[in-house]
Amino acid sequence: MKFKNIALSVISAALVLTGCSSNNEKQPEKPVQSSSDFVSEPDANRNEPAYTNGATQLSVKNGALDINRRPFSEKSSRGNGWTILVYLCGTDLESNGGCATNDIIEAISASYSEDVHIVYQTGGTYQWNNGISNSTIQRYASTNGDIELVDELTEASMGKSETLADFVAWGLENYPAENMGLVFWNHGGGSISGVCFDEKYDKDSLSLREIDSALNSIYDKMPEKFEFIGFDACLMSTLETANILVPYANYMFASEETEPGGGWNYTDILNFLAENPDANGAELGEMQVESYVNHCDGTGDEDIVTFAITDLSKLDELLVSFDKTAKEIYESGNMNEIARAITGVDNFGGNNRSEGYTNMVDLKGLLNAVKSCAPSASDTIEKLDNAVIFKYNGAQHANAGGLSLYYPLAVQGSQELSVFSNICTSSWYLAFVDKVAYGTTGGDFNGYDNSGIACDCDDLWDCDYSADNNVGINSDEFNFCGDDCTIGVESVYINDDGLYTVQLNNSDYFNYASCCVFMELEGKSLYLGEDDDVTYNENEIVSNFNGMWVCLNGMPLPIELVCKNENESIFTCPILLNGKETNLRISYNWNTSEWNVHGVWGGIDAQTGCAARETVHLKNGDKIVPVYTVLTSESDALTINGEEYVVNGKIEIGYKDLGEGDFTHSIILYDIFGNYYFTDSASVYASDDGTIYYQFNE
Repeated sequence: MKFKNIALSVISAALVLTGCSSNNEKQPEKPVQSSSDFVSEPDANRNEPAYTNGATQLSVKNGALDINRRPFSEKSSRGNGWTILVYLCGTDLESNGGCATNDIIEAISASYSEDVHIVYQTGGTYQWNNGISNSTIQRYASTNGDIELVDELTEASMGKSETLADFVAWGLENYPAENMGLVFWNHGGGSISGVCFDEKYDKDSLSLREIDSALNSIYDKMPEKFEFIGFDACLMSTLETANILVPYANYMFASEETEPGGGWNYTDILNFLAENPDANGAELGEMQVESYVNHCDGTGDEDIVTFAITDLSKLDELLVSFDKTAKEIYESGNMNEIARAITGVDNFGGNNRSEGYTNMVDLKGLLNAVKSCAPSASDTIEKLDNAVIFKYNGAQHANAGGLSLYYPLAVQGSQELSVFSNICTSSWYLAFVDKVAYGTTGGDFNGYDNSGIACDCDDLWDCDYSADNNVGINSDEFNFCGDDCTIGVESVYINDDGLYTVQLNNSDYFNYASCCVFMELEGKSLYLGEDDDVTYNENEIVSNFNGMWVCLNGMPLPIELVCKNENESIFTCPILLNGKETNLRISYNWNTSEWNVHGVWGGIDAQTGCAARETVHLKNGDKIVPVYTVLTSESDALTINGEEYVVNGKIEIGYKDLGEGDFTHSIILYDIFGNYYFTDSASVYASDDGTIYYQFNE
């Protein structure tokens, strides 16, 4: 079967390698050390691991991390050049938009040499847009501008480790090369949710441990490590992912953030390898960072872009140093301050009530946040910088370090802690995370003793850990300050300037605040969202609400803060776009006092943790309907739709006077555990001259 007649004109075959700006990292000195040169020394006083479930065993010995990796034995010789195996799980990206087809077109548009091959396994979608079977697993090989069907199997879930293992073993046997690459193509959800969500099998995905199990099962068939393993998927440049890949690859190619636009540019990759068949993973990686940025440039997504190349031979040094830092964090007497500081660290994948949570935070940001209580953090940052040899960050993530890791910004259930315990790289960090997660119960986590988690053990991932009895779940309901509130409120009043004010008497667990507005409608409170325009005076919080709210064509938007930096605040708004639930992303520029529309993003699937892959940009004719959460007198949450707005030219968005109507105003208090509480509400009245008056409700 050939795809030679696909319209190749839609993809440019030109290789574009413009500069990546000052955020592009330093170049490593050549030659670059391969991670295959690094093998942990065996411990003479301990039996070597059996490596039955994976190629890595992390132990705790005398309170410190001990790493064992499965070594390679003598292997047979390989072929020449490069082979890239692509695990192409099409899912809704293909069935709804033909994204996988576009990437195949990019690949067969490239200039080939006989030493370069790209091989696919296809599955995981209801509908292919190019003649690929919807009912079987198929395998294709692409050379010299053609793509041919070379193997076909019974349909199976692309989210199963056995399916992955079979493909990789087959690819190694039938398409051996001096340099091998492996790409996971699909959605990603970070360390907890994994990658490759098969829409035909209830969005079954490959967890990190399933990837470990699959590659370990065919370890004896690997003549050498893959030169790189990459993720053309969101959110997979994580410390936990890199740790899993160390025994199997020299380099990891991945993004901390969601992947905008068309993802990787396979024309660029294959053109480069055709011209440089002897290139190693670092040289390909340097080109890939620039290519990826250029591929995303001009789409309106460049500010959110991240991409990193990690030298996996440097990872063990980073892990040992991070374990030491985690121990200092756990044993410090400043747990409150540490947790508060980490909540302000750059994070990826939304992490808000409207869009959902990935709980993936930037590792470098976390290390910088804990420097004051963890002296080794600076050394760990140096180890991180040594491991991430190339990276690019857009303006929204300018200081990101290249690798993220799990941190419970908002716990979605005890199961995610159990998943994390099976991929965590440090028992001390697991104990710290468990203690922070315990705070979701509203209890005093400083009195919570979980020190047994960090005890010596032969296998960190086989320890007796369960979060079920100790960890609460961050509520998505409307919670009001009361006896169970972790933040003590002394009084709520209107100050001498006529502004709504909250006085705290216990701010040990207080993190930050926002002001919120409700519109009263037929006995129901319609939530208009929250703004970050508040002033802090020691334990006093003052709302600067002045009767105006951000509106779309005069219609109030239900906004929620996503993140804030020195230049802008980014908000999300739940909407229907052409009848489909999604989220409108907007931002307010503090320098120009202007609002900007970024587009719409589907957020995180609450059941699977699967992240929407890209921001969709609005076009004329699109229909936007705001979706408001409504609080009834019975405290049951429901939603109601606003008026329809049809895009026609520039979208009119900005602050407008709410005008006549019944409104109530409150402040939302957030604690360091991700809990939030509404203070007592006050009715809002506006005079003809725009002056705001409050009256507290009975």
